[in-house]
Amino acid sequence: MNGRKAIVGLCVLCALLVNAVAAQSASAITGTTVFTCKEGAGDVGGRTFSGDHCRPGDSEGKYGHYKVAENTTTELTGNSNGESMKLKTTVGGVAGTLTATGLQGSGSMENAVDPSGEHYVQASLTGVFKEVTINVPKCFVYTHDGTATPATQGVIDTQQLKTTSTGQGDAVKFEPNEGQVFARLWLADKNKVVGGGSECICSGTYTITGSVKGEPNGATFVFTHAGTTTQNTLKMGTGESGVKAGLEGTIAFEGKDPAIEKDTYKPLSVTTVTTE
Repeated sequence: MNGRKAIVGLCVLCALLVNAVAAQSASAITGTTVFTCKEGAGDVGGRTFSGDHCRPGDSEGKYGHYKVAENTTTELTGNSNGESMKLKTTVGGVAGTLTATGLQGSGSMENAVDPSGEHYVQASLTGVFKEVTINVPKCFVYTHDGTATPATQGVIDTQQLKTTSTGQGDAVKFEPNEGQVFARLWLADKNKVVGGGSECICSGTYTITGSVKGEPNGATFVFTHAGTTTQNTLKMGTGESGVKAGLEGTIAFEGKDPAIEKDTYKPLSVTTVTTE
C-alpha cells in the first residue's frame, strides 16, 4: 500500500511539474519594440554594437540600446540609406521597373503593450519617392496630385500610411491608414501627353494598393523582391485587376523625443524581445 501511495505521489508531482513548465512556456510572449541606438553602454540588452544602427550582426562596439518609453510619441524621419528602391510590376500589360534614387519619410511612432503582454510598435507616416524613372521607352513618371493631369516629374507621394508589428512575427507591416491605396502615379511622355497621341505606350494613371512587410535589421527595414512578391499583398491596380508588385530596397529610421532629444535625431533600432 505504501508503495502504491508513493507511485501515486510521484505521478501527481510529475503532473504538477509538467503543468508548471507548460504554464511558464505559455507565459513567454515574443514581441517587437524600438530602442534608440546611440553612443554608450546602453541601458538594456547587455551588449554593444560597432555600428550606429545597432544591427544584430554588428560586433561589440561603442553604441548601445536605450529604452524608448511606452506610449510616448517619437518623431520619425526615414530615408533609403542613399540606395535606390525598385518596384517591379506590370503596367498597361508591359513588364516594368520603377526605380527611385531616394526616399524621404516622416511621421511618428510609439512603443506599446497589448493586453496579452506582447510588445509592439505602431507608427503613422508618409513617404516621398524621388527621381523616379521607369524602364519603358519614352515613358516618364509624374506625381498624381488628385487632378486630371500629370504633375511633378519623377516624384511619387504615398498616402498616409500606418505600421504595426502586431501579429507579424519578426516583420513590420506597412499599409494605408485608410482603404487600400498605397500611392498613385501618372505615366506619360516627355510632354505629359496621356492617352491618344502619347509616345508612352502605357500612358495613364496607376494605383499601387495593398500592404508590404519589411524585415528589421537594427534601424533599417529590408525589402526584397522575392520576399514581397511571396507576400502577394502589394499590387499595381485595384481589385481583381491588380497585378503582383515586388519592392526592393531599404529604409532607415531615426527618431527623437521632443522633450529629451531636442533637435537631434538618433537611429531607431527595431528589436524582437521576449517577456515572461
